[in-house]
Amino acid sequence: MNYRSLLIATMQTVGLFVAGGLIPLLGQVLALFTPVPLILVSVRNNRKEGIITLAAACALVSVIAGWQAAAALFFSFGLMALGTAEGMRRRMKPERIALLGGLLPIAVVGAALTFYLLKVGKNPFTEVDAYLRETIATAAKTYSDLGLKEMATMVTSIPDAFVHYLARLLPGITIATSVAQAACCYGIVRAVIARNQGTGETPLAAWHAPDSWVWGLIAALTFIVVPQETVRLMGWNLAILFGVVYLAQGAAIVEHYFRKARIKTFMRGLIIGLILAMPSIVFVIALGVVDIWADFRKVRAPGQAA
Repeated sequence: MNYRSLLIATMQTVGLFVAGGLIPLLGQVLALFTPVPLILVSVRNNRKEGIITLAAACALVSVIAGWQAAAALFFSFGLMALGTAEGMRRRMKPERIALLGGLLPIAVVGAALTFYLLKVGKNPFTEVDAYLRETIATAAKTYSDLGLKEMATMVTSIPDAFVHYLARLLPGITIATSVAQAACCYGIVRAVIARNQGTGETPLAAWHAPDSWVWGLIAALTFIVVPQETVRLMGWNLAILFGVVYLAQGAAIVEHYFRKARIKTFMRGLIIGLILAMPSIVFVIALGVVDIWADFRKVRAPGQAA
């Protein structure tokens, strides 16, 4: 057992996780990459050492910030790391690794919360709705106490309909965010391992979602036009998830052409970040969908494009 790598990975995990609560904005961004050291030690060494590192990190966080923080580390970032690492050890395709890593914590936590709420006779969506309203009221009071009257007024003026639909679209938003986070952590780990081994790596520019996934997007758009609210909301939740999938595919196409133009890595990342931060993000999603038939990068086998 490599105790040195376990110690380093444990300290890195705790440092990234704790940064989320200590450093404004930047710390919260860093905390999103908490699974990376856990994935690295689990893939480089073995599953047992990955689990030991996670247990050690949770124990240390429990001492520093309490058992609630340790539970958050385990059920969110820890399960994501274990799922992603397992997918990498089994040499799954990138999209399956991201799905396994992103869905594992959602499935475990979601099932536990739903079981508990139903057991005590509470509707999960109603509870989420109440939580969002309480959060808005708390935020408005905080702004008011700080003398920011305009901000407080703006927060309190949020329509009830917005809160209602946000609570019901939260499953799609949560799943899409978790899968995207797992994909980013997987990409970082893959790049680190490839660089250390000197084997090179298949860049984002060559990735595309399985073409059959377009039927999920078609189903989502079909459900959205159904008058029944439950079916329509199901469609919107699916649309959010597949929107992220084809956003990634569109970004891969942009990355491909930037590489062909020999634009430096930093500039590529900066430009793509700006594109995704503006309304042009809709164009990138559309580009990803059209690529199913157009195959702009010629990355599919002959006759494979839809």
